[in-house]
Amino acid sequence: MTRIVIADAGPLIALARIGQLELLSRLFGNVNVTSILAAEVLQGGNFPDGAMLSRAFTKNWLQRVNVDSPDQLSQAKSLMNLYQIDPGEASSMVLARQACANGDQALLVLDDLRGRDAAQHARLPVVGTTGVLLLAKQQGLVSHVKPLLLDLRQNGYFLSQRLIDSALQLAGE
Repeated sequence: MTRIVIADAGPLIALARIGQLELLSRLFGNVNVTSILAAEVLQGGNFPDGAMLSRAFTKNWLQRVNVDSPDQLSQAKSLMNLYQIDPGEASSMVLARQACANGDQALLVLDDLRGRDAAQHARLPVVGTTGVLLLAKQQGLVSHVKPLLLDLRQNGYFLSQRLIDSALQLAGE
């Protein structure tokens, strides 16, 4: 059984914003991104982290997976309508469901609340950016979580004080 890790735009952008995008590779090896999500990230506008994300898509660890068959697109559209999530999140869930149907384990790296709720409703495991940082600390890839969380917040990424406090407690900081 293989574990398939599928990232959504939010965590990719957040980690790029604080110069920690490579943590995904170091934690999980290969990370999948749907073709729909890749287009969202790469053509979605000009933002400070765009160049770092573009470079990451040229590396072997960040792998684009086509989710473009009529059946996959229909499933994604249904998920979008049912849960009011965006195409990237929906296509990521379709890919995760497909992995599970093939006997693999799937892990969604996803921050958006509606997307997380939809994934949990579908019984798909989810970890967010904060969870990625906590895993990185547990594995000795970062020494402290607090400065990274504060850096995220200072760079415009919304993190509630409750989430920060909870993460710091879990990190022992």
